[in-house]
Amino acid sequence: MTLAMPKKRGKKKREEMELPANVRRGLIAHSEGLSWIEASKVANLTPHAMRQWRKHPDAENFINHAINSSLEESLGSLAQATPALANRLIKIALDEKTRGYTCVSAIQTAFSILQSGVIDRENKSELKKLREAMERLEGEPTGVIDI
Repeated sequence: MTLAMPKKRGKKKREEMELPANVRRGLIAHSEGLSWIEASKVANLTPHAMRQWRKHPDAENFINHAINSSLEESLGSLAQATPALANRLIKIALDEKTRGYTCVSAIQTAFSILQSGVIDRENKSELKKLREAMERLEGEPTGVIDI
């Protein structure tokens, strides 16, 4: 005969809880560049409590997702502006009155950021293919790729 264990009383441990909305706001604020102290103010928590929440098993994934979302949005804005930047670069290059070096650096930077974003996406896609191939060979999902 087995006895059912009674339910635990009291509050769940932090690691067992979902990330509360205010903590998610604080983590997003940190992913946008605020310090942990500033992010704790956004979350309406003490810095100590925010430090404890950042140890939560879901916190790192949440921060990474927020950063990736911001990067995707930024790359989308750059991609939309690329035709206008290209047209401006052409006008600057062809206009004999304007010294081209004034805007060329900024436009080149935008193009290099866009190119880096494209390369990063291609690399992610290739890594995903490698991971899937390894899983097929090994027969089990793996969290680590040894390259």
